[in-house]
Order: sequence, then C-alpha cells, then structure tokens
Amino acid sequence: MKKMKRFLVFATILALSTFAAYSGVGGANAEEPLKLTLQEAVKIALKNNPAIGLSELAVEKAGLKKEQVRYREKKVDEKEEELKQYGMSIKDFEYEYSMELGKKATDMELKLAKLGVEAAKRNIRFGVEAAYYAALSARDKVEIARASLERAREMEKIAKALYENGSATKKDLLDAQVKVSTAEAELKKAEVEMEKAYIDLKKLLKLDMARQIELSESSEFKAVEKDVKLEELLAKARENRIDLVQAREQLELARLDFDMTKKVYPSNTFQYKEKEYALKQAELNYQDVESKIEQEVRKAYLDYTAASASLPILEKSLEMAEESYRIAKLSYEAGLIRSVDLAQAEEAVKQVRLQKAGAIYAYNLAALYLDNVIYMSISK
Repeated sequence: MKKMKRFLVFATILALSTFAAYSGVGGANAEEPLKLTLQEAVKIALKNNPAIGLSELAVEKAGLKKEQVRYREKKVDEKEEELKQYGMSIKDFEYEYSMELGKKATDMELKLAKLGVEAAKRNIRFGVEAAYYAALSARDKVEIARASLERAREMEKIAKALYENGSATKKDLLDAQVKVSTAEAELKKAEVEMEKAYIDLKKLLKLDMARQIELSESSEFKAVEKDVKLEELLAKARENRIDLVQAREQLELARLDFDMTKKVYPSNTFQYKEKEYALKQAELNYQDVESKIEQEVRKAYLDYTAASASLPILEKSLEMAEESYRIAKLSYEAGLIRSVDLAQAEEAVKQVRLQKAGAIYAYNLAALYLDNVIYMSISK
C-alpha cells in the first residue's frame, strides 16, 4: 500500500513538472512570430479575402444569365420553325429588339465580371503591398529612434565625464540627460506607430490581432529603378482600366439600342429622341472616364519621377550630417564646442535619416501606384 502511495506521489510530481515545462513563461508552447516576406503577405491575403470568392460568384451568375438568354433564343427558334409551315412568325420587332439587347447586355456583364475577378485580386494585392511598405517604414523609424537614443546616451556619458573633471557645466549635463529622456519618449512613440502599422497589415491579412509578425524584408529596403515611358503607360491604361472598359461596353450597348430603334422610329418620335440622348450621354461618359484616367496616370507618373529625384540628394545629405556629427563629437570631447552644438549635430543626423526613410517609402509607394493605376482607379 505504501509503495502504491509513493508511486502516486511520484507520478503527480512528474505530471506537474511536465505541465510547468510546457506552460511556463517562455516555454516551448509559446507561439513563434509569423515571418512574412512581401510575397508571402500577398499570398495569405489572396487566400483569406472573401472578395475574390464573391467576384468569382459574380462570374458564375453572369454566365447563367447568358445561358438563359441563349436558351430562350433557342426555344423561340424551334417554335419559329414549327410556325413556318403555317406562314406565321413570332419574331416581331419587340422580340428582335429585346433579344439583341439582352445578348449584348449579358455579354457585357460576363466580360466585366471576369475582369472584376482580376480587379479584386489586384486591389487586394495593392492594399497589402502598400500596408507592408508602411509597416517597413514604421519599423525603420523605430531603428532610427533607437540609434538616436544610443547617440544621446553616448553624449550623456561624455557630458558626465567632462562635468566630473570640471570641463563642463551642470547645465551641459542636464541638457544631455534631457536629450536622453526625449530620445526615449521618441523611441516609445515610434514603437507605438510601428505596432499600429502592423495591426493595419494584420487586418488585411485576416490574421489574429494578437499574433506577432516579423517582416522578413530588409530594413534598408532599396528603391528599384523603373524604366517607364508616359505614352506607354497611357496606352496600357486605355486598354486595361476596368472603368474605361465598362464605359466602352455601355457606349456600344447604347449605340446598338439607338441603331435598332431608328430602324422603326423616325427622328421626330419620342422613342428616337430618347435613345439618341442615351447614346450621347454614353459618349460623354466615355470621354469623361477617359479624361479622368489620363489625369490619374499623368499625376502618378509625376509623383514617381519626383520621388526618384530626391533620393540621391538625401544620400549626400546623410553622409554630410554623419560626418558633421563625428567631428562635433570629437570637438565636444576636446572642449572646443558646447553641448548644444553637439545636440544640434545629432538632431541633424536623425532628421536626415528620417527624411531618407520617408523618401524611400514615398518612392516605393509611387512605384506601386504607377504599377496599378493602369488597371484601376486608386484613391490616395
């Protein structure tokens, strides 16, 4: 009996030890951060977003409508063959009119639905890529803030050493300590902004908001040069923009409607005028959409060229700022300049790094807009 009790006690201790090993802080059961490249993030979003399923369902519905119209036409043709022997016909103008417009309308709906699937995928891809770049930019700002804090702590150490040997005033030391506190607050703020950017990305990916993610792309993500020509972009937009395709299809439908109507109604009838006005409205709408698309493409092109032009300047500016800080640090250690001069040099480095990170983000975003504006309208 005693052996049995000792065995039960041993088994209980072993079970508790095993439970503690798996449930303790930092235990093996802790969920690892989800590492994401840009392409992996896009793949997850395309898999999890219900908009694609809805757009594919729209294709099926449009296909069914087309089949219904064709089935109706087939049945009428069969009936027409039966009535021919009696010299009768059921294909009057109203039938021909409704059938031709019905076939054109269903063809248009199916074509737009198929384009809608690709548009849905492209819209999701665009949103994820933009959010990923924003998260990368926010992460870069954290690194910039962290580096600024390290420089502030170095300055505090120098100020403390100079103060202790009588080469600096109490105010110099206090200024350095305030600089550290300010840098700590700025780092905290940058970390909060990064977490918010990560939340935005996780929302697009349909991930649990509590899930930790880790961006696998390089922190110093590089801008990739793109050889683009404005006229080629405009030509692609006229061919591929779904809103222009829709306006073009509506114009063709209105033209067919008018052409059929004017065969039986003279120009002084209400029916003629109604269809004539509808055709003119469709023509004006097409011209308006075409003009709007050209405006969007031209502006996206200008944004891209402007963003790419600022990068080389900021590279040189950062090199100069870092060299100025290096010299200022040595000069301050030698007692040749004031602490405020060193603080200004450090602030210049931080600001130029922020400007560079912002410029790279703006460049990548401008390139992203340029890639997508030839397919869809983009709201900024």
